Amino acid sequence: MLNTQHILARLAAADRAHQKEAAGTLLLRGVKYACAAVLAAFVLDVAFHLNAGWRLGLLLAMIAGVFALACFGWHLAFIRRNRLEHIARFLETRDPALGSRLINLLQLSGQTQDATLPPLTRELARQAVENYAAELRGAEVEKLARTDQWRIQCRRAAWALLAFAAVLAATFGIATVEMARFADPFGDHPPYSFTHLQILQPGPAGANVLYDKGLVVKVKAVGHQPKEVFLTVFPPGHREQAITLPMFDKGGAGYDQLLDNIHGDLLAFAHTKDHVSESKQVRIGVTLTPQLEKLFIRIAPPAYTGIPAEEKPYAFKGAQALEGSDIKFRLQSNRPLREGAIELTAGDLPPQRVALTKSGEKEVAGSFLAADSGRMRFSVTDVTGLTSQGDVQGALTVTHDLPPQVHLAQPENDSFVAMDFKLQAQIEASDDYGLLEVRFHRGLNGVFSAPKIFRYNNIVRDSRETFDFKFAELGVQPGDVISLFAEAMDNAPQPHLSRSQMVRLQVISVEDYNNALREQSDIADAEAKYTDLNDDLQELIERQKQLGQEMQKLKDQLAKAGAQQREALAAQMDKLIAQQNELNQKLNQQAARMENFVREQPLYDVEKDLQELLSQQAESIRESTKANDDAARDIAQRSSPPAGPRQLSPDMLEGLKKASDEQVARLGGAHEEAEKKIVQTLDDMDQMQELVKDFNQFEALYRAQQDVAQQTQPYNHPGQLGREDQLALQDLAATEKQVADLLGQLRDKLRDDAKAAEKNFPKAAKSGRDLADQIGQRRLPPLAEEATGQMLAANGEPSFNLAERLRGEMEKMFGQCQGGNCPSGNELDNYLKLQSMNPKQNFAQMSRSRKFGSPSGRGRTGRQGDGRQGSSGYAMTDGSTPNVLGNETSVRTGTKTSRTSSRFGKGTGDVAGGGNGEPGKSDALKNLNPVNRQSGAVASETMIEEYNDVVENYFKAITARKDKPAGKGQKQ
Repeated sequence: MLNTQHILARLAAADRAHQKEAAGTLLLRGVKYACAAVLAAFVLDVAFHLNAGWRLGLLLAMIAGVFALACFGWHLAFIRRNRLEHIARFLETRDPALGSRLINLLQLSGQTQDATLPPLTRELARQAVENYAAELRGAEVEKLARTDQWRIQCRRAAWALLAFAAVLAATFGIATVEMARFADPFGDHPPYSFTHLQILQPGPAGANVLYDKGLVVKVKAVGHQPKEVFLTVFPPGHREQAITLPMFDKGGAGYDQLLDNIHGDLLAFAHTKDHVSESKQVRIGVTLTPQLEKLFIRIAPPAYTGIPAEEKPYAFKGAQALEGSDIKFRLQSNRPLREGAIELTAGDLPPQRVALTKSGEKEVAGSFLAADSGRMRFSVTDVTGLTSQGDVQGALTVTHDLPPQVHLAQPENDSFVAMDFKLQAQIEASDDYGLLEVRFHRGLNGVFSAPKIFRYNNIVRDSRETFDFKFAELGVQPGDVISLFAEAMDNAPQPHLSRSQMVRLQVISVEDYNNALREQSDIADAEAKYTDLNDDLQELIERQKQLGQEMQKLKDQLAKAGAQQREALAAQMDKLIAQQNELNQKLNQQAARMENFVREQPLYDVEKDLQELLSQQAESIRESTKANDDAARDIAQRSSPPAGPRQLSPDMLEGLKKASDEQVARLGGAHEEAEKKIVQTLDDMDQMQELVKDFNQFEALYRAQQDVAQQTQPYNHPGQLGREDQLALQDLAATEKQVADLLGQLRDKLRDDAKAAEKNFPKAAKSGRDLADQIGQRRLPPLAEEATGQMLAANGEPSFNLAERLRGEMEKMFGQCQGGNCPSGNELDNYLKLQSMNPKQNFAQMSRSRKFGSPSGRGRTGRQGDGRQGSSGYAMTDGSTPNVLGNETSVRTGTKTSRTSSRFGKGTGDVAGGGNGEPGKSDALKNLNPVNRQSGAVASETMIEEYNDVVENYFKAITARKDKPAGKGQKQ
């Protein structure tokens, strides 16, 4: 019985081994099907771009199949048991030597347990079972249960896996995409496509943008180029809120699209229209910290300034405001705001906080009054409580209202003023924000009248006020002093007041004014004045000639013109007539100017005779323009008859041309007469004056040499001088050198001037030649050069001896000049009488000139000279050079190059003074020389004191004559 049980146990073990082998074989057979299923799923996804649900379903189905197969194999291997007869038959088929003993054993074993059989039968069956068990004890039934199917299926499974791996390797790009898509169905794994889209900006890591700002997304397509690319964005986890935008094709640069006004985190991916091709998703984050985007500043200055409030962007470069201005800031952010603040820090004071309240969804605003300069720090807080980060600061500069500026522009400095001068005082005032009033104070001899007040009701920042003085009508006398100054007050709440310089005008007689002019000018200047007048007339004559040519040209055009062109030619004739009328008006103005050209008390008496000539010429000009106007008016009326069309004929243009030619002839005669009788006369007188000026210059050099001799006397002792004395003597050498140079130049100039004056003034010319010869015979220039050398060598005694010797020689010559060997007025008087002019005091007036020219230019014949009028002349002076105001007409510099005062060019000497000699404006003469040969001084403040006893009379003359008509008293 034991053998039987043993055989049965062995059969059960063989059955278990067989089942395990069957389970393993089943699993190995399933490998190729699993690989096929995976490939099939990949193919389906590539072909149809399965969505995440389908991919998940297929994945779960494949996992479920594998799991079911595994469970079935485990059940087959460890749970399922076959009937012993099944394994017995299997073993008998595996080993024929077993025959049917295993089956027989099992059947007989069953009969031994069958109670329905007779006992003998059961016993015999038991015996048979024992025999079979004994026979089968050595059979290896467990080994027979295992077959080679395991190895076969292993090889097949290996080949299947190898083929699967080969397919994946061959389609690596597809395989990697598909494996990722199935491994993570809901992940960011775009399906495989022949068009590969990649988001270049932002990169794979994504990007952060500021709240409410934007970002440009750039996409690059590789492979097949799609016709259209779209960008889809959606909040994370909310695909249903997706927004799709078309992207702009930039050619080789790819595609881009602007995502603007981003308020929350987004996921974005690019795709084609049919979603066949998709890019990976990128994350776009949002920074919620509020940012200061724009600042606006509105400055409203105080009302008194009249400046309107102005708002402009604030760029943190500093703000400037007047004290008391209302400063309002508007701060704009990218986030909805709740509040803001400005922290003001001024010097060492504790910071002040200005609260900013909400004025818009994304804006806060606040204001404060400008008081102190300092720093401003800005911050805002959004509705969630987040505060802006960063140091946003700016400077505030508070300015203050400055006092006004006021200045007497005319006259600007203390001056002498001629009795007949009409002065227009000019007061210039300005203020940075506005003037309230300007007060003009006037005083006579220190006593001031009530000020003239100019008040401004509107905002005036720059003012120029004038006030007229007619000194001849004020009752003032020579020597009186008129004091002027102005005050300006601004319109500030607490006004500022400023005061101008004080200007004093000392009244002088017209004769004193003329004498001052005569010392600084010469006949050449007067000649230039009349030459300018004559040149102006010549310009008008040339214009008349030009009009005549245009009239002739129009006449020629009319002869060739057809009927249609005559209308245009008629318009041209009208234009010529209008131009002729305009020219006649200018000629009449020129005539009026000529008629009043000379002052009532002119600089030279000869000018009174010249004025008579000018008046005659002015009358001739008026008669000429009247005749021309009549002719032009007659032609204009003929061309436009009251009844009928416009007419134009050659005889009309011939009449215009004839009238123009006649006027040219008449004006040309007047011009030639002025050139002959006026300019030539003055030019001849200039010859005499140049000789007189040469003698005056010799006198000035003599006086200068006297000073040099006296200044070298302290060093007149033998032996070596001290260092300081040497320097002083060497400094005097420069002056002595100039005396030497100027003596040589004067000698040459005397000869040139004598030659020029030989025809009209032979005696004066002889005196000039004699003086030139004496300068050469007495060796004055070499003597001065020798003295200069001794001074440079710092030899005291020789320096003085030579300087004194030169002074002595010049003194002898000066005595001869005073003795009568110099130009006299008789020759000039005779010349003027020959010109039918009254000599009067012309020679004496000319003799006052101290405008010396340097003889380095060409003579009269060359008619050239580059020097300004008297730019290097000499005049005795004490250093006091106030202005002189008068009515003398100005001279345009350089209108005549042949004037004696400038023909010699530009000099270098300044030994005897600086005589500028250039007459400046018509009503102001610079460098009044208060010292001359006739007097030792000019009236100074002692002249003012002389009239203190009559101050009240003059004060009344200025301030109290209200009963006189306008122009008879002082204006108020």
